[in-house]
Amino acid sequence: MNRLKINVLLQTLMFLFACGLLLFCVTTVVDAKIVFRIGNDLYVMNDDGSGRRRLTHNTTAKDNRPRWSPDGTQIAFTRYMDKEKAETSELFIINADGTEPQRLTHNKFSESYPSWSPDGRYIAFQGDYEVHVIEVATRAVTQLTFPVGERHHGATAPDWSPDGTQITFERFSRVPKGAGVGFAGKLIYVMSIDGQHQRPLQKWRIDDGASTMQFEPRWSADGQRILFDDCKWHKADMICRLTVARIGGTGQVIQDIYDRIGDNLLVSYAGWMHNGRAILFGLKRLDKPNPNYDIYRYAFDTRSLKRITHEPGNEGHPDWTEGALSVSPHGKLTTLWGEIKQPAHAD
Repeated sequence: MNRLKINVLLQTLMFLFACGLLLFCVTTVVDAKIVFRIGNDLYVMNDDGSGRRRLTHNTTAKDNRPRWSPDGTQIAFTRYMDKEKAETSELFIINADGTEPQRLTHNKFSESYPSWSPDGRYIAFQGDYEVHVIEVATRAVTQLTFPVGERHHGATAPDWSPDGTQITFERFSRVPKGAGVGFAGKLIYVMSIDGQHQRPLQKWRIDDGASTMQFEPRWSADGQRILFDDCKWHKADMICRLTVARIGGTGQVIQDIYDRIGDNLLVSYAGWMHNGRAILFGLKRLDKPNPNYDIYRYAFDTRSLKRITHEPGNEGHPDWTEGALSVSPHGKLTTLWGEIKQPAHAD
């Protein structure tokens, strides 16, 4: 065998080895799909709760509300600069492996609830009780919502639609209460990405004097439905139900959760997973002594409810991604924006 053939053979073997190593690395990256919070720090884990890995190591700060970037390579989150006071928070981004944290905002007021645009260029967020958008590359900020009328309406918890044309958010009314302000009600709204055409997801319902409080809306991957926590507050009692609603349509309560566990619970920060076939959320059982939040998954097709975390502390604010890379790109986040995916069995 001549020298040329030997060189070609060696190059081919090196190429095949590199490809195999790359596939192995990709598999390990894709496994960690859920980012969440424990105490003051962010962690990632697999869909079944295994493979837990810590991303941040705070001593004086507190991290929460993490959101994956569309390609799964970065995470945006809120950081309270002083965990003891938890008064001022800023937006940060970090790589999926916990490296290269970057501070995005430097404002006098607090920012929270980051949500990436489908192309990954922008992040919508709540700042000083209004919705803003920041361009990640330039750090340029644009305010989208403003106080309306005498009741000082505010806006928070934005979430970008999968096609990139709309943002859903909480619109609430603030009224004087003692030395501060209180909430008269909250509704889920939808607007275009320039802040125009603001309208409620559903018509306001007046139920025997109860205040309607709707929290933390999240678009489904097909862009047809919004998941949120729908609460009725009557005097000292508040009853909340995780609900799925179509734009302009009625909502449907995910009743299985309450049939399995009961009504004496709190649900927070619910989001979609598996292209709308399941949801992920934090749940606190108030019928237990010293209750803490744990992370649960509910699948629409099997109507199964599974507890994913079992630690003694609080675990919450989960967000799911299909991963940064894949051997086959079909079904990954980078393909969601151009095609309609299978809807959840919630209608």
